[in-house]
Amino acid sequence: MPRLRLLSGGAARVRSLVPGLCAGLLLVGACGSAARADAALPQTVVNYRVYAHGFNVMDIQASYRLSETQYGVAAHIKTGGFFGLFMKTNLQTSAQGQFAGQTAEPAAYDSVGWSRGRNRHVSLAYRDQMPVVTQLDPAETDREVVPDADKKGAIDTLAALMNLLHQVRTTQTCSGQAKVFDGMRLSTLSMHPVGLQRLPSGGPLEWGEDALRCDFVAQQTEGFKFNSEKSKLRNPQPGRAWFEKIGEAGFVAVRVEIDHPKLGRITILLDGTPKQAT
Repeated sequence: MPRLRLLSGGAARVRSLVPGLCAGLLLVGACGSAARADAALPQTVVNYRVYAHGFNVMDIQASYRLSETQYGVAAHIKTGGFFGLFMKTNLQTSAQGQFAGQTAEPAAYDSVGWSRGRNRHVSLAYRDQMPVVTQLDPAETDREVVPDADKKGAIDTLAALMNLLHQVRTTQTCSGQAKVFDGMRLSTLSMHPVGLQRLPSGGPLEWGEDALRCDFVAQQTEGFKFNSEKSKLRNPQPGRAWFEKIGEAGFVAVRVEIDHPKLGRITILLDGTPKQAT
């Protein structure tokens, strides 16, 4: 059964990928209220399903509050479907911050829960545009340390991609670059617009017509494990995101594709119509 062996062998890579880019592409949020944003802002609640090799590997429940000046987002990410019979991930992540024009200025990031075989907790705070690790349990001593000088100006994954949604909502386009630090790994993220196009697949939904497509490339640059000199995970990971206006929720990510160097194409699909809550 080669397909099952491939999924089992790639489980840790799927877990590390989804809480990063997939979560950041607003496939993250929480089933509760979004983290510490102004309660007067409307809350958008969304659900996503993540697929690899045709299997539903993860489910993401999401909510966020977003305005022109601030954001709050939190997420519940867990293994789902057939994949959940073999591996377990159950993470709660959250982030909050503000915007200076089109630039995100994060205040805090937190990720806690079961991943890669044990309970883990990562927390970041920000001081003078420097991400500071305030919690890393367990410590990952088999990984390169990212120098402070290289982390300067880096933002967390949720901030980077809340910034993308903010840009899409305010300018109806997407472009730019960012340094992203998740507490262990430093990556680069670059984005450019493609324009309006028909979604690759639609259906009897309240969306699925023409959507704004943004292409991106993510690449880890530092914080590798010591034994990973030849790892394919050092390669660029190109992807595509489609945003569509859906009722009062405004622009929402409805489909994301990521070309993973080991697992192939990972697809994240909006599951159900977004809801607005107070």
